[in-house]
Amino acid sequence: MTNTIKWLGSLIIICSMILTAANIHPYNLFTAIPGTLMWMYVSFKWNDRSLILMNTIALTIYLLGIVKHTTG
Repeated sequence: MTNTIKWLGSLIIICSMILTAANIHPYNLFTAIPGTLMWMYVSFKWNDRSLILMNTIALTIYLLGIVKHTTG
């Protein structure tokens, strides 16, 4: 199950990267969040603190981008 979530999260994040490269904003952020949450789940299952830290920071950055977009 963890392996499936890991691969699905990776594919979603790759889609988000494609949207970012195409400058399709804020859909790139909304796409990145589910993939990052999937990787956070995997990180906790693996008890990998470096991945937990990286994905927590990534999620925070994505959420800040959405807040900035919605508030102008």
